[in-house]
Amino acid sequence: MTKTPPIVQDAFTQGQFSWELISPSFKTEESFIGIHPVLREVLVGTDLPFLPEVLSPDFLERDESAKVQISGDPLSIYWADLRRIRPTSREEEFILNRSIQLLRDSLLDLVGHTVAPLTLAMLEEHLSPYSNVLEEARQRPFDANATLEEDIRLRLQRRLRELHDVQSALIDRNLHIVPTTARKYRHVGVPWEDLIQEGNTSLLRAVERYNRAEGVRFASYASWWVQQGILKALSFQSRTVRLPVYLAQALHRVRDVTSNAEGNLTIEQIAVKTNLTPDRVERAQRADRQCLSLNRSATNQDDESGFADLLPDLRDIPLPDCPTSAELRSKLEDLLDRLPAREALVLRMRFGFEDGTPKTLEEVRIRLGVSRERVRQLQAQSLRRLARPAPKKELHRFV
Repeated sequence: MTKTPPIVQDAFTQGQFSWELISPSFKTEESFIGIHPVLREVLVGTDLPFLPEVLSPDFLERDESAKVQISGDPLSIYWADLRRIRPTSREEEFILNRSIQLLRDSLLDLVGHTVAPLTLAMLEEHLSPYSNVLEEARQRPFDANATLEEDIRLRLQRRLRELHDVQSALIDRNLHIVPTTARKYRHVGVPWEDLIQEGNTSLLRAVERYNRAEGVRFASYASWWVQQGILKALSFQSRTVRLPVYLAQALHRVRDVTSNAEGNLTIEQIAVKTNLTPDRVERAQRADRQCLSLNRSATNQDDESGFADLLPDLRDIPLPDCPTSAELRSKLEDLLDRLPAREALVLRMRFGFEDGTPKTLEEVRIRLGVSRERVRQLQAQSLRRLARPAPKKELHRFV
């Protein structure tokens, strides 16, 4: 028979887990692997609170002694609140991340292999859209007729609340990463408050996506997420024409190098200093162009003329009295009707007015019963008539 660990025995005795006993088991990966299955089974099968209702660990509490009454804009309140929060130590970071993993695993066990409608609704209500637990639950089979027992619902609700509390503690203890990173990108076209907001959102995503098995500290991993979130906000909001994140990042590095350089640098020199390829540097410089509104005044006067009024219109605008092919044919038929009958017939046959197919001299000769030379004479004579000033004037608009 497997012996119950002292942590679990004390939890059943006290009615809650003692963090003085839990913390040592969460400090190293080896000890955590040993205690994880037992704690997971307890959290799934009992209603014991994982987070103690009294005597909570220090890193789950804020420094209320530093709390002062702040009145003013939200950013001032944010800074005052941030000063009350102590960053996590390496040991506390390990404990928080392993607690998050334990609660996530317990939640997935409570969800079951088949997801009930009420279970999914609770997960969507309490978890962020980036949650790994929510993503995993959505991939499991869904049973619209499944029910959720009351004791499981209450247990699920408790674990969701505990997961939220632990994740909030990890986020709070690392909020200092956001202003530290955002400070590098001030005065580049996006309000400071928006940069902070994007950084906080990215920190939340970092908590959900962090995998401690990769061997990277959470603070380092979160810094990358915060930087990417801020750069994405810059690429979307700071310019009229959005730049891809990679190009916005390259542009920031190019600007940083050129602003601190003495004199003008060549593309090759900038590439060496920024560790970018010359082609990437050139693309970043081409993208660093200011957009100008065509509605902006073209002069310093208070007039309504803008740059758009000075640009030529290159579109092919049709003339207001542009004749159509039908009108041309009608006019030619009218002119042919004024010619002698034989001359009109020669032109109609030679230029295909009858059936769309031009006739040869031989075909016209047979039709009229004259020689080919006479056909040539009749054609030349009729064309001379049409070239006279009066008919020519009527055809001028079609030329």
